[in-house]
Amino acid sequence: MEKNGNIELFDQDGRSRGFYSRKNTLNELTGKEWLYWSKSVITKPYPLNLQHELRSQHGAQKPPDLCADLIRIFTKREGWVLDPLAGVGGTLIGAARCGRNAVGIEIDTQWIDIYRRVCRLEGIREQRLIQGDCRAELPKLAEEGFEADFILTDVPYWRMDKVAKSKGKYKRVGAPSQENRQSKLSSFNPITYESKEEWLDQMKQIFHQSILLLKARRYLAVFIGDMYFRREYHFLSADLASALRELGLTMKANIIWYDGSKSLHIYGYRYEYIPSFLHQNILIFRKEDRSEGQGFRLG
Repeated sequence: MEKNGNIELFDQDGRSRGFYSRKNTLNELTGKEWLYWSKSVITKPYPLNLQHELRSQHGAQKPPDLCADLIRIFTKREGWVLDPLAGVGGTLIGAARCGRNAVGIEIDTQWIDIYRRVCRLEGIREQRLIQGDCRAELPKLAEEGFEADFILTDVPYWRMDKVAKSKGKYKRVGAPSQENRQSKLSSFNPITYESKEEWLDQMKQIFHQSILLLKARRYLAVFIGDMYFRREYHFLSADLASALRELGLTMKANIIWYDGSKSLHIYGYRYEYIPSFLHQNILIFRKEDRSEGQGFRLG
């Protein structure tokens, strides 16, 4: 059915998805679907599927179906997605599951091997995943003439995979005190950032090179969590957002992803307030058209 230039679309079960506008240049969502996905908080539960146990060897893996949902918002079918910090390939799997193409870069061969194994086990089309340091590989993609319709990536959260869960000793009722609990988050990033400033500087280098490959008026989305370290809350999402704005990107949103699969732990009980993080931030930026007077700068 067509109404005022809008086409009614239906899912595989014959249920109406709503009306799709022929003027939609961003994605293939109907107005009804856009209304849902423009919410600032994602509470949708994502199944522990697609060889979750295998992918979870990487402590920061993201649900491929969440990545697919984000890719659907910002691209059309057959569009190209870039992930400069691919890990075990959540972005690449998500792209394959919604009919998009993707290129990823990952420095650690362990995670590349897991990605390829998951693709074989699940019968998923394997996307291009380059082994190497993205700071060296991104310029090579530029030389190839590669252009991305969307960038989706998950950055290392400064020292998140290398710090203890809590400071000092802890104890359960009726049990002796024990030394501080180490994070169950496996060390997935071979680089150690001695300071937050060093971490931010390297993130700016990576994103500076990445956005050169992004088409004008297209979007970048980045997963970033905040952290509690040395008795202080570190607003990493705000720090990274400021750094990306310095590169000339326009910030469009901060989507909160509520991860209901995380288990709660008791931190600081009886001594001080320490939060349990059940959410992550998905920062959304757009690269403006250079003809409109916005350039990109580093440092």
